[in-house]
Amino acid sequence: MEDVKEVAYKRFQQWLESVTDDFKEELLRLKDNEEEIIDRFYKDLEFGTGGLRGIMGVGTNRMNVYTVARATQGFANYLKKYKDFPSVVIAYDTRLNSDLFAKVAARVLAANNVNVHIFDQVAPTPLLSFTVRKLKADGGIIITASHNPPQYNGYKVYTSDGTQAVPQYANEITSEIEKLDYFKDIKMMGFEEAVNSEKINILSESIFNDYLDEIEGYIRSLNPKMDKKPLIVYTPLYGAALKLVEGILNRLGFEFSLVEEQSKIDPSFSTLKVPNPEEKEAFELALKKAKEIDADLILATDPDGDRIGVFEKYKGDYVSFTGNQIGVMLAHYLLSKFREFSSLKPDDYIVKTIVTTDMVKPIAQEFDVKVEETLTGFKYIGEKIEKYLGSGKKFIFGFEESYGYLANDHVRDKDAIIAAALISVMSSESLSKLKTLTEYLKDLKERYGYYDEKLLSFTFEGFEGTQKIKRIMSKMRKNPPIKVGDFTLKETLDYLNGIEGFPKSDVVELRYSNVKIIARPSGTEPKIKFYIMVKSSSENESRKLIKDAEQAISEIVNV
Repeated sequence: MEDVKEVAYKRFQQWLESVTDDFKEELLRLKDNEEEIIDRFYKDLEFGTGGLRGIMGVGTNRMNVYTVARATQGFANYLKKYKDFPSVVIAYDTRLNSDLFAKVAARVLAANNVNVHIFDQVAPTPLLSFTVRKLKADGGIIITASHNPPQYNGYKVYTSDGTQAVPQYANEITSEIEKLDYFKDIKMMGFEEAVNSEKINILSESIFNDYLDEIEGYIRSLNPKMDKKPLIVYTPLYGAALKLVEGILNRLGFEFSLVEEQSKIDPSFSTLKVPNPEEKEAFELALKKAKEIDADLILATDPDGDRIGVFEKYKGDYVSFTGNQIGVMLAHYLLSKFREFSSLKPDDYIVKTIVTTDMVKPIAQEFDVKVEETLTGFKYIGEKIEKYLGSGKKFIFGFEESYGYLANDHVRDKDAIIAAALISVMSSESLSKLKTLTEYLKDLKERYGYYDEKLLSFTFEGFEGTQKIKRIMSKMRKNPPIKVGDFTLKETLDYLNGIEGFPKSDVVELRYSNVKIIARPSGTEPKIKFYIMVKSSSENESRKLIKDAEQAISEIVNV
């Protein structure tokens, strides 16, 4: 601990001598708070899942203009190794400082002779991916912390194919960043100067319309039967997807009502604990609105517009769906539509992550298409789509349990806008057959089996928390529970060994008969996540298996 303290205080002193006055004031307020100084300076903010994410504030382990500038200088140095005059698209969401950090990144890139295309208004993650591809840029940056609480912000990096940087590229970018001093090695020019010298290009409104044209064309190609359209309540949870979700729902002729309080820019997310559509609490105002107008469907997207959550009116009440359940329904719906057109081939494929439901496997088998699996993170799904381009294998659908979905090949990331459109037309087709989505899901379970999943997430903050997470992962590897309920451990898969053709990753999977437990530390938050996946012959048996797995996990976590 003394070494960590020594490093933290040395860095604290360096920053005190180097930062501007407003940051200096913040540092001086910390000078008697040893715990806070250590937490802010004991390490650099890690370039994790495609980029940086952390609490905003002064320090090497925080999101601020200095950590953003250093990361961008490293990204510029990486790009310049391969191209003399690369280009990068920059987008930002509605969070506090997002526009500021975006402009800092643009100023650094411009000073390094990197051509910048930047949005002049908030833009969601899928639009960033789309724009990188459309403009044939060499990379992309979006300033967002997705669904994290308001004190967080982040910085995601994309490669030229519109995919978040996968490890081989992220590691190379990280290597460039780590060579840099926060203050001596950063080039930066004025924003207006860079605009005037045409090193920074402000993106026009037309890119939003191009994106909507692409999605509308795809949806209409499915020839959906929309005799009975649901009445929709939509909330963007203060996020950047509002403009595009409104746009596509209007184009498709859906009647919808906005949750007004959450349809404005408010970086404090004042009506929410966290702006996360995975959390039922995030739907409180939307549910109130739905009951007032007797809506059929409720949609909520997160602040950067890549995740979507759903409620539906069923037997007079509103019920929610998990990310896995929506994914299974969308997969079956799309396969059914493609089979109508006789356009399915045995090499066509669906992609899911290893922690996403296995229920899609018997569905794909019935339609005679493949299921490809990847590590956790939609960047691996994007990478897989890119890998098969030109091979004759058609991408049908990609999804992950954390409410992320993609159809069509216009982007290489999860896309809540196309998902909002698909869920709406799927609901419309179901209602036309006098069925709700709840009944559609029930039919699928009866046909393919009772699959159930649950995510448990444990937060351990600071240096001590990091050590605790390491101990838990060590126990998963060396001393896992031998039994879950009546089932004995059959196999332990340690993905750090690079098994089954996957890249090496700090993930451990325990396999029991009809039960899987997968553990992985989060790449962006001080959390460790456990994924429970079960299969049974009834809802009651599924619930019992989930409970048995939860008990086993509580024993693992108490180390």
